Amino acid sequence: MKYLIFTAMILMTSIASAFEYDLVSGDYRVTVTEKVKHTIRKIAWKGYTLATPTGYYGAIVMPAPGKYIGAGHKEGGTENVLSVTVTCDGKTVVPEAKMEIKGECITVEKISRFDRCLFRIRLVLTPEGLIETKRFIAEADQNFHLFYAHIYCFDKEMTDYFALKADGKTVRGRFEKKQKYDWHVNSEVKYVAEYNAGQKKGAMLYYPEIIPGTARKATIWEVLNGYNKCYMMAKVPKKVSAGWKSPTFTVILRGFEAENADGMPAAVEKEADAAAKIRIEPLPEPAVPDTQIPR
Repeated sequence: MKYLIFTAMILMTSIASAFEYDLVSGDYRVTVTEKVKHTIRKIAWKGYTLATPTGYYGAIVMPAPGKYIGAGHKEGGTENVLSVTVTCDGKTVVPEAKMEIKGECITVEKISRFDRCLFRIRLVLTPEGLIETKRFIAEADQNFHLFYAHIYCFDKEMTDYFALKADGKTVRGRFEKKQKYDWHVNSEVKYVAEYNAGQKKGAMLYYPEIIPGTARKATIWEVLNGYNKCYMMAKVPKKVSAGWKSPTFTVILRGFEAENADGMPAAVEKEADAAAKIRIEPLPEPAVPDTQIPR
């Protein structure tokens, strides 16, 4: 009954207007936007905006070239949000415009349909960082040109990057800011990090299980006047049959500090060690909720 009431309240609120709300735990503040399918809009850590509202977050399904589905992308169809549940320290919360939801463990979990796939997506924010987990099941035959499992639009002022690749080798570089677009890393990774030398702060994305990639795999798209955007282009079959179940895709975001770029690798490795100790709750298989939110 509580679930049905909450779903109805979400429906009434979403009809009235689109809105944003903030999750706050420890040094983290994550802005979530109802307008863009209850996805991340901004991430701040210790007052510095690590990830900016200059692009979209979440997941993208591409059934064909150029046909993007997910969050703000509608070229190939529209993500259909069926249910959203927000909890703070175990208690259900109905988010409202400009609401600050503050606690030790905040969860935003939704069921969404992307084309012919049913997704369960969960965000968990604690003082240890942000955990994003998702999985999906094909309700009917589904084509995949590409699948973006995770997307993070990091600040365009980031100066350096560092990653540990799946083969154990590291890659390190600077954002040269000399051309309109550039690509970096392009590998399967255990973690990838970006750093702002001016702020002496950065963000790390840590993968508890290395995600097999395709195309550019884990990559940073450097867009001169936009962002330094991290994509995880996960490998899935080009076509799956009804009933096919994906693995679980998980990434952990943590902020870090370093005095300079030379100190960044050690700082990131320390954060990776801490991320490896974070307990991640299993994500149930996605299922169509009893009461849906029509879109």
